[in-house]
Amino acid sequence: MKIDARLSVIAAGVLASTVMAGGNVNLLSNGSFEEHVVNGSWNLFDDLPGWSLLDGPGIELQRGVGGWDAYDGEQWLELDSDQNGPGGGFINGEIGSSSITQEAQTVVGQYYMLTLGFSPRPGVEDNHLAISWNSDLIYEVEASGVGLQNTSWQEISILIQADSTSSFISLADHSFNDTLGTFVDGVSLVAVPAPATLALLMLPALKRRRRRT
Repeated sequence: MKIDARLSVIAAGVLASTVMAGGNVNLLSNGSFEEHVVNGSWNLFDDLPGWSLLDGPGIELQRGVGGWDAYDGEQWLELDSDQNGPGGGFINGEIGSSSITQEAQTVVGQYYMLTLGFSPRPGVEDNHLAISWNSDLIYEVEASGVGLQNTSWQEISILIQADSTSSFISLADHSFNDTLGTFVDGVSLVAVPAPATLALLMLPALKRRRRRT
Protein backbone atom coordinates (compact mmCIF):
# COMPACT_ATOMS: atom_id res chain seq x y z
CA MET A 1 0.00 0.00 0.00
CA LYS A 2 1.22 3.47 -0.92
CA ILE A 3 -0.24 6.55 0.74
CA ASP A 4 0.38 10.23 0.11
CA ALA A 5 -1.36 12.14 2.88
CA ARG A 6 0.37 15.33 1.67
CA LEU A 7 -2.30 15.58 -0.99
CA SER A 8 -4.84 16.38 1.70
CA VAL A 9 -2.92 19.58 2.42
CA ILE A 10 -1.81 20.46 -1.10
CA ALA A 11 -5.06 20.25 -3.01
CA ALA A 12 -7.86 18.71 -0.98
CA GLY A 13 -10.90 20.39 -2.53
CA VAL A 14 -9.57 20.70 -6.06
CA LEU A 15 -8.36 17.12 -6.40
CA ALA A 16 -11.43 15.53 -4.88
CA SER A 17 -13.82 17.59 -7.00
CA THR A 18 -11.83 16.76 -10.13
CA VAL A 19 -12.01 13.03 -9.43
CA MET A 20 -15.73 13.11 -8.59
CA ALA A 21 -16.47 15.22 -11.66
CA GLY A 22 -15.17 12.36 -13.75
CA GLY A 23 -18.25 10.34 -12.82
CA ASN A 24 -16.40 7.88 -10.63
CA VAL A 25 -18.61 5.80 -8.35
CA ASN A 26 -18.31 6.01 -4.58
CA LEU A 27 -17.31 2.52 -3.45
CA LEU A 28 -18.59 3.16 0.07
CA SER A 29 -22.19 2.75 1.12
CA ASN A 30 -23.98 5.32 3.28
CA GLY A 31 -20.96 7.63 3.30
CA SER A 32 -23.08 10.62 4.32
CA PHE A 33 -24.77 8.73 7.15
CA GLU A 34 -28.30 9.39 5.92
CA GLU A 35 -29.31 5.87 7.01
CA HIS A 36 -30.68 5.11 9.55
CA VAL A 37 -32.91 8.18 9.63
CA VAL A 38 -32.68 9.87 13.03
CA ASN A 39 -36.00 10.55 14.75
CA GLY A 40 -35.33 13.71 16.73
CA SER A 41 -31.96 15.40 16.81
CA TRP A 42 -29.70 12.41 17.54
CA ASN A 43 -29.67 8.69 18.29
CA LEU A 44 -27.35 5.78 18.99
CA PHE A 45 -27.14 2.66 16.79
CA ASP A 46 -25.39 -0.72 17.05
CA ASP A 47 -24.56 -0.57 13.34
CA LEU A 48 -25.51 1.26 10.16
CA PRO A 49 -26.08 0.22 6.55
CA GLY A 50 -22.55 -0.15 5.20
CA TRP A 51 -20.81 0.49 8.53
CA SER A 52 -19.92 -1.77 11.47
CA LEU A 53 -18.94 -0.77 14.99
CA LEU A 54 -15.34 -1.71 15.80
CA ASP A 55 -15.09 -0.32 19.31
CA GLY A 56 -17.06 1.86 21.70
CA PRO A 57 -20.64 2.07 22.95
CA GLY A 58 -22.35 2.65 19.61
CA ILE A 59 -22.61 4.75 16.46
CA GLU A 60 -24.10 8.17 17.13
CA LEU A 61 -25.84 10.02 14.32
CA GLN A 62 -26.97 13.62 14.63
CA ARG A 63 -29.51 15.64 12.69
CA GLY A 64 -29.90 19.34 13.38
CA VAL A 65 -28.33 19.32 16.84
CA GLY A 66 -27.76 22.92 17.92
CA GLY A 67 -29.05 24.11 14.55
CA TRP A 68 -25.70 23.04 13.11
CA ASP A 69 -25.12 22.18 9.44
CA ALA A 70 -24.15 18.83 7.99
CA TYR A 71 -21.29 18.61 5.50
CA ASP A 72 -23.45 16.61 3.09
CA GLY A 73 -27.14 15.82 3.38
CA GLU A 74 -28.93 16.20 6.71
CA GLN A 75 -27.09 13.89 9.11
CA TRP A 76 -23.55 13.42 10.37
CA LEU A 77 -21.54 11.13 12.65
CA GLU A 78 -20.19 12.00 16.10
CA LEU A 79 -17.40 9.54 16.91
CA ASP A 80 -17.07 10.49 20.58
CA SER A 81 -20.51 9.00 21.02
CA ASP A 82 -22.92 8.79 23.93
CA GLN A 83 -23.02 5.58 25.93
CA ASN A 84 -26.69 5.37 26.87
CA GLY A 85 -28.61 7.10 24.08
CA PRO A 86 -31.07 10.01 24.21
CA GLY A 87 -32.93 8.68 27.25
CA GLY A 88 -29.90 7.89 29.35
CA GLY A 89 -28.93 11.33 30.59
CA PHE A 90 -25.36 12.58 30.98
CA ILE A 91 -23.13 10.60 33.32
CA ASN A 92 -19.55 11.63 34.08
CA GLY A 93 -17.17 8.86 33.13
CA GLU A 94 -19.31 7.48 30.30
CA ILE A 95 -17.50 5.48 27.64
CA GLY A 96 -17.76 7.52 24.46
CA SER A 97 -14.90 7.15 21.99
CA SER A 98 -15.96 4.86 19.16
CA SER A 99 -14.58 3.53 15.89
CA ILE A 100 -16.36 2.25 12.79
CA THR A 101 -15.29 0.42 9.66
CA GLN A 102 -16.47 -0.45 6.15
CA GLU A 103 -15.11 -2.92 3.61
CA ALA A 104 -14.59 -1.87 -0.01
CA GLN A 105 -13.77 -4.05 -3.01
CA THR A 106 -10.53 -2.78 -4.54
CA VAL A 107 -8.09 -3.68 -7.32
CA VAL A 108 -4.45 -4.38 -6.54
CA GLY A 109 -2.28 -1.53 -7.83
CA GLN A 110 -5.23 0.82 -8.43
CA TYR A 111 -5.12 4.29 -6.86
CA TYR A 112 -8.10 5.55 -4.89
CA MET A 113 -9.05 8.90 -3.42
CA LEU A 114 -10.47 8.74 0.09
CA THR A 115 -12.33 11.95 0.91
CA LEU A 116 -14.35 13.04 3.94
CA GLY A 117 -15.51 16.06 5.89
CA PHE A 118 -14.27 16.63 9.45
CA SER A 119 -15.47 19.21 11.94
CA PRO A 120 -14.90 19.85 15.63
CA ARG A 121 -18.03 19.92 17.74
CA PRO A 122 -18.88 23.56 18.48
CA GLY A 123 -17.87 24.45 22.03
CA VAL A 124 -15.70 21.36 22.51
CA GLU A 125 -11.92 21.78 22.59
CA ASP A 126 -10.77 18.20 22.05
CA ASN A 127 -11.68 16.66 18.67
CA HIS A 128 -9.29 14.06 17.25
CA LEU A 129 -10.01 11.87 14.21
CA ALA A 130 -7.84 8.90 13.22
CA ILE A 131 -8.22 7.32 9.76
CA SER A 132 -6.97 3.81 9.01
CA TRP A 133 -6.66 1.76 5.83
CA ASN A 134 -6.79 -1.93 6.71
CA SER A 135 -4.71 -2.06 9.90
CA ASP A 136 -2.51 0.96 9.08
CA LEU A 137 -3.09 4.40 10.58
CA ILE A 138 -2.79 6.76 7.61
CA TYR A 139 -3.97 10.15 8.83
CA GLU A 140 -4.87 12.05 11.99
CA VAL A 141 -6.43 15.48 12.41
CA GLU A 142 -7.24 17.52 15.51
CA ALA A 143 -9.22 20.74 15.92
CA SER A 144 -10.84 22.83 18.64
CA GLY A 145 -14.48 23.85 18.46
CA VAL A 146 -14.18 26.48 21.19
CA GLY A 147 -15.82 29.70 20.01
CA LEU A 148 -17.69 28.07 17.11
CA GLN A 149 -21.41 28.70 16.73
CA ASN A 150 -21.77 26.18 13.91
CA THR A 151 -19.87 23.28 12.43
CA SER A 152 -16.64 24.16 10.61
CA TRP A 153 -16.11 21.42 8.05
CA GLN A 154 -12.73 20.84 6.44
CA GLU A 155 -12.32 18.45 3.52
CA ILE A 156 -9.64 15.78 3.82
CA SER A 157 -8.48 13.88 0.72
CA ILE A 158 -5.93 11.07 0.77
CA LEU A 159 -4.50 9.23 -2.25
CA ILE A 160 -4.08 5.50 -1.59
CA GLN A 161 -2.82 2.62 -3.72
CA ALA A 162 -4.56 -0.67 -2.93
CA ASP A 163 -2.53 -3.80 -2.32
CA SER A 164 -5.45 -6.22 -1.92
CA THR A 165 -8.84 -6.98 -3.43
CA SER A 166 -10.61 -6.17 -0.17
CA SER A 167 -9.79 -3.04 1.83
CA PHE A 168 -11.15 -1.70 5.10
CA ILE A 169 -11.60 1.99 5.88
CA SER A 170 -11.81 2.72 9.60
CA LEU A 171 -12.63 5.97 11.41
CA ALA A 172 -11.87 6.38 15.11
CA ASP A 173 -12.14 9.01 17.82
CA HIS A 174 -8.83 9.56 19.63
CA SER A 175 -9.99 12.50 21.72
CA PHE A 176 -10.66 12.64 25.46
CA ASN A 177 -13.34 10.08 26.22
CA ASP A 178 -16.23 12.38 27.25
CA THR A 179 -19.05 11.63 24.73
CA LEU A 180 -18.56 14.94 22.91
CA GLY A 181 -16.68 15.66 19.69
CA THR A 182 -15.18 14.55 16.37
CA PHE A 183 -17.79 15.01 13.64
CA VAL A 184 -17.46 13.16 10.30
CA ASP A 185 -19.60 13.31 7.16
CA GLY A 186 -19.48 12.76 3.40
CA VAL A 187 -17.06 9.82 3.27
CA SER A 188 -16.22 8.60 -0.24
CA LEU A 189 -13.73 6.28 -1.90
CA VAL A 190 -13.36 6.55 -5.68
CA ALA A 191 -10.96 5.02 -8.17
CA VAL A 192 -8.63 7.59 -9.74
CA PRO A 193 -8.11 7.24 -13.54
CA ALA A 194 -4.52 6.76 -14.67
CA PRO A 195 -4.00 10.28 -16.15
CA ALA A 196 -5.38 11.90 -13.01
CA THR A 197 -3.21 9.65 -10.84
CA LEU A 198 -0.07 10.83 -12.65
CA ALA A 199 -1.05 14.47 -12.15
CA LEU A 200 -1.74 13.89 -8.46
CA LEU A 201 1.58 12.17 -7.87
CA MET A 202 3.44 14.99 -9.61
CA LEU A 203 1.94 17.75 -7.46
CA PRO A 204 4.42 17.53 -4.54
CA ALA A 205 7.36 17.71 -6.96
CA LEU A 206 5.83 20.64 -8.81
CA LYS A 207 5.28 22.46 -5.55
CA ARG A 208 8.92 21.98 -4.54
CA ARG A 209 10.08 23.20 -7.98
CA ARG A 210 7.99 26.37 -7.70
CA ARG A 211 9.54 27.14 -4.35
CA ARG A 212 13.01 26.99 -5.87
CA THR A 213 12.18 29.42 -8.71
